[in-house]
Amino acid sequence: MDAMAAFSALFDESFEAMKRLAYLLGADDPENIAQEAFVRLHDRWHTLYDDSKALPYLRAMVVNLSRSRLRHLRVVRRTPPDVMLDELSAESHALARQEHSRIREALGKLSRRQREVLVLRYWLDLDQAAIAETLGVAVGTVKATTSHAMTNLRKHLEEW
Repeated sequence: MDAMAAFSALFDESFEAMKRLAYLLGADDPENIAQEAFVRLHDRWHTLYDDSKALPYLRAMVVNLSRSRLRHLRVVRRTPPDVMLDELSAESHALARQEHSRIREALGKLSRRQREVLVLRYWLDLDQAAIAETLGVAVGTVKATTSHAMTNLRKHLEEW
């Protein structure tokens, strides 16, 4: 498969997942972050030694771009406004949305690294080695961070 076909296939398979990853990491503009990650990957595609490294590299870029965006938002607006979600008329959708909001708020109370580890582990279903590679930390750090993050997440969710 030539380089453009490989890149196109990766884009088709992964764009929505990268957009959701940025959203779960707290970015207010996840689509732009995913687009920026793909643009940067495209610019560097010729430097990849192995096409199989493209997805982990892309994930790491989304994580880093999300971090940068959050840093920027903290500087521009000291306290980001609460996102007001429209309630759907069906009770089940309203309850699900409320639960998602609670979980996202609880995730927001975790440290950056704890939030990243949980999102990569339980949303992307990455193993500990892939998470360690994505975040540039040791596997032991991933294990400990996951444990602490789950304890903190339970504590925040029980507060409700």
